[in-house]
Amino acid sequence: MATLVKTIKLPFLRLNQAKAEGFVRLERINTDVANRILALPKEERRKLTSKSFADVEIGSAWINQTIRNANAKTKTKRFRRLPLETNNQNWTLHRVGNTFSVSFGLLRGIKKRVPLQVHVASHQRLLEALLDGKAKAESIKLSQSRRGIWYALISVSMEVPDAASTGRWIGVDRG
Repeated sequence: MATLVKTIKLPFLRLNQAKAEGFVRLERINTDVANRILALPKEERRKLTSKSFADVEIGSAWINQTIRNANAKTKTKRFRRLPLETNNQNWTLHRVGNTFSVSFGLLRGIKKRVPLQVHVASHQRLLEALLDGKAKAESIKLSQSRRGIWYALISVSMEVPDAASTGRWIGVDRG
């Protein structure tokens, strides 16, 4: 069995202006934290934890992922925009009726649920497999498009059967 990791891009459903502005503000704070990390010498970067950024209002799981992302980009001088990202420990997926929603704690100690808009044909089966436990939730990233639409990029991993080998081969001439 092989492991398949798929990232699905889901827009938020009826996201109001206050939440959108909050996401923009927190993304700006996240970018500032990453730029503060890049300003430090490489030896000090490796020792950083979320406790080092206790003055920042973003939750510790989000800060830890920001530290990982900033340390991974060794040649980067400065981030213009770093999306909010966390691994599988700080968010959950819910289903209420036909609407899927994701809840996550962006701020320290506060957990909110935000509904997602799901295209029925392509993503609903994958999200149902995630809720049933047939698939594993990996990470979530909050990203804004150039048009200003906010998306949740959810990475999902699942076991898929190996492809059966065929006895026949087809040759194609490209000349």
